[in-house]
Parts: sequence; C-alpha cells; structure tokens
Amino acid sequence: MGWPLFCPKSIQTVKDLTVVIPCYKEDKKLITELYNKLSWLGCHVIVIDDGGDMALDFDHLWHRPNMGYGYAIKRGIKHAETSIVCTIDGDGQHTVEDVQKIYQVYKMVSNCKMVIGQRWGLKEGRLRRLGRKILNSLASVISNHYMVDLNSGIRIFDRNLALGYSPILCDTFSFTTSLTMSFLTDGHKITWLPVDVQERTYGKSHVRLAQDGIVTLYYILWVGFGLRTRGLRKWIRRILGR
Repeated sequence: MGWPLFCPKSIQTVKDLTVVIPCYKEDKKLITELYNKLSWLGCHVIVIDDGGDMALDFDHLWHRPNMGYGYAIKRGIKHAETSIVCTIDGDGQHTVEDVQKIYQVYKMVSNCKMVIGQRWGLKEGRLRRLGRKILNSLASVISNHYMVDLNSGIRIFDRNLALGYSPILCDTFSFTTSLTMSFLTDGHKITWLPVDVQERTYGKSHVRLAQDGIVTLYYILWVGFGLRTRGLRKWIRRILGR
C-alpha cells in the first residue's frame, strides 16, 4: 500500500480526466497495476482489449478481431464521459507520474488543446531514428509548426475536438500522427513535455518500420494538405456550382 506516496498533494484527484489504454497481447498484471493506480488518482480509466483475450478482473472494452491501435483509441474516446482525454500505451513505457505531469501542463497553458509527451531515452535503431526525424521535419513544414515528437503515444487532449476529426484519423499506428496533424494544421495550440520512456517489461513492439512508416507519411500528406486546402476546395465547388 506504499505506492500512493508518489502522488503530489496538489493533484491527489484528477476526476475530470479519462485515461484510454489500448492493449494488444499485453501483460495482464501490468495493465491491472496501471488501472489501479490511475483509478486511485480519481481518473476514469478505459482499457480496450484490441482482439486479444486478457480476461481482466475489471470492466473494460474488447472486440475481435484485432482492429488496430487507432481504432481502439477512437472507441475509448467515444466512450469517455469527460472533456479531457489522455492516452497511454499499455506496454509499460509510460508511467502514471507522467500522466500527472502532462495533466498539470494542460491545465497551466492557456487555451491549450493538446500536450504531447516528448520521449526521452527512447531506444531505437539508427534507421528508425532517421525515419522519425524525416517525418517530423516534413510534418513541421506542412503544418507550419515545429514538431518535436509527432507520434508519441502519451498525450492529453480536448475530447470534443478529437471526436470532430475522428473520420479522418487513422485506425492503426498512425492515429497519433493524424491526430497531431489535425490539431496543428487547424491552428489549435499544442505543447510538448519531456517524459522518460521506460523499457518494455513484456512483449515486443508491433510497429513495422517500412509499412507503418509509409502509412504515417500518407497521413501527414493527406491530413495536412487536406485541411490546408479546405477553403480553396470549398471555393472551387462554389464556383462550379456543386
């Protein structure tokens, strides 16, 4: 019972926040620990078992077959009952302490619509690191905002705004990319907070470098240019009488 001591007295309860945790073949013990700690803080916690069979001892959402990381998160956002939503991965790389930190920043920054955890200590190969830097740079140019960490899995954001973009958000690992591009391209205020990435204690990453990299590139271009040219396309349709 000693673990609650990590909680700062200033935010012992976070009752206006829903934390969405998508899971696919993750460790039941780890997910249960995250659920218990976040619930103790007062958060609403929605765990989505994306095509697995975790047999968790608490209420959670599940579906079969595996529909994808983004699909699971969108389902969690839809079921959330608070105006603020936080997403974290279920692989142990994100901590409850970091959820508290980004929540504090979200509340402190005036008119902020999203806070993204900028990952420090991320262990990845040179090729993946180079690819991530290239995608961040391209997204920065298209959105006209400097991207520090485009697709970090830990973030907090305005639920209603995210729901409005839901039809154009990716159902797979590029969900975070499409969400970031949507917010920034439309001029909603975003900030980043450095967070330490913990080593995986169970399983392995399901991200495929080439295939998921191509999908990420597609969503950067499609969402970015699509939102930026919205006014022009509307004007053209009006001229053409459509």
